[in-house]
Amino acid sequence: MNQADLRDLIDNEFKRVKIQNHLNYSPWYATLMPHARQVVDFILEEDVTPEFILFAQDAPEDEKDEYQFLLIIAGGNPDPSNMPGLTNFTLGDILIEVQDFGKRKGK
Repeated sequence: MNQADLRDLIDNEFKRVKIQNHLNYSPWYATLMPHARQVVDFILEEDVTPEFILFAQDAPEDEKDEYQFLLIIAGGNPDPSNMPGLTNFTLGDILIEVQDFGKRKGK
């Protein structure tokens, strides 16, 4: 494993903790549509896989329009060497969504 992958793996765990411990996490999670909720449940437990990219690609269009993290995963390169970085990028987007929950008009 190279240094970048190791750094991503450590950062992924750190982001998972920050997301789940954030004050806005529970209310944000409660608003998720079913497919998006399954994606969040998965990524908070393990890194993205090529099969999981296919799962995200199968999300209903209204959910893809609502949640950027679905588009990030769905557009990911399925090469296994990209999974730690794709996971890291997705978790970063989810963390921003959780932190900003309630601040945006209409949410």
